Amino acid sequence: MTATALPARPDPRAVRRGVRIGAVLALLVVAYAAASAMIEKSSDRPLDPASAAPGGTRALAEILRARGIGVTVSDDPVAATAAARDTTIVMRYPERVSPATLDALTAVVGRGGDVLLLEPTTAVLNNLDLPLANTGGVPAAARAPECQLPEAVVARAAVVGGGSGFRVTQPDATGVTACYPVRSAATLVVLEQPVRTASGAPAGRFVVSGSAEFMTNKQLAKEGDAALAIGLLNRHPGVTWVLPRPGGPGSVAARSSLADLLPDRVVLGCLQIAFAVVVLALWRGRRLGPPVAEPLPVVVRAAETVEGRGRLYAAGKARELAAAALRAGLRARLAERLGLATRPRPAAWREPAAAHPEPDPDTLVISVADRTGQPPVEIRSLLYGSGMSHPMAAATGMSQPARTSVTDHELVELAQRLDALDRQVMTQ
Repeated sequence: MTATALPARPDPRAVRRGVRIGAVLALLVVAYAAASAMIEKSSDRPLDPASAAPGGTRALAEILRARGIGVTVSDDPVAATAAARDTTIVMRYPERVSPATLDALTAVVGRGGDVLLLEPTTAVLNNLDLPLANTGGVPAAARAPECQLPEAVVARAAVVGGGSGFRVTQPDATGVTACYPVRSAATLVVLEQPVRTASGAPAGRFVVSGSAEFMTNKQLAKEGDAALAIGLLNRHPGVTWVLPRPGGPGSVAARSSLADLLPDRVVLGCLQIAFAVVVLALWRGRRLGPPVAEPLPVVVRAAETVEGRGRLYAAGKARELAAAALRAGLRARLAERLGLATRPRPAAWREPAAAHPEPDPDTLVISVADRTGQPPVEIRSLLYGSGMSHPMAAATGMSQPARTSVTDHELVELAQRLDALDRQVMTQ
């Protein structure tokens, strides 16, 4: 037993391993974010009418052009809304524009144009004063329209979803048609304006869609997606795709941190990594049951065993158990030297070093006192501790370690006294 208690410290190898794993995970997250940002900045931008990639809308643009509808693309929402006349504006990422631009969209609808908002946030809906609220993500699936919107009736079932759902906050509002419901939300909502333009023609409308997937090249041929997309965009002789750049000044949902600039897929990737780490931790940290005693495959020196056990006691601050183990070991050695009869401990006895057989307490104390000349009271207190009285010893025939608080200094002093008694018995 060492003279001082050693504080519990993590294994340096485990610390280095944890640092390496953390660095690798951080590197993977950064690489994934950089790759996602590069992909989004490439020529194959999502919903780009010039892109033939799965996420582009070139197929839809070609179909519209074949029907005599002009298709233009703009990344300047201010210029696109100012020049809009008898046209349909498709606005992706509407949260990137300013409130003034959203007001211009309302003016476009007032002039008879249509505005298709793709995945607008609640902040955008509030700025436009639309009676809708974003309810969050909904799964993508083929659904029936369950509404009387002519475009949806013609398209019938369509694969919508995979984005946001919307809830009508004013059930008594006029001109609101909710289609393709998912539980209490709808994935497509059309808001007709109950006014007419200066020329007497009907005003335009807002079309709010929770997802833009049904317009993409990879999705257009499924179910009634093509019919739905064409029906929503062929009401006017022109269609303008507005793809505003991120980080615009005065945007409705200003991006103020690096996390806001990351693509949405980064969050999903981080959640997947976190789930994998939790599963790995549960797998590596599983308990297979209580420890089982097995023979050592190699011979370990006694000094190493004693030192290792002492470090375990020190790490757990088990001073009382260490003191009980020192006393039990000495009692077994004294009984062997003095030739005293011993008996095994009961199976329910939980004192350390329970493998040592126990001699009769009275016989051991008297024999040691006769050999050393010390008072039996001091011998009993030293070998069995102050928590055991003589009547208890006579009744049980065994000792119980005192469960009082033991300091490091007292433990060192006890070890020295036990060692002195062991030497004195050996030399007498």
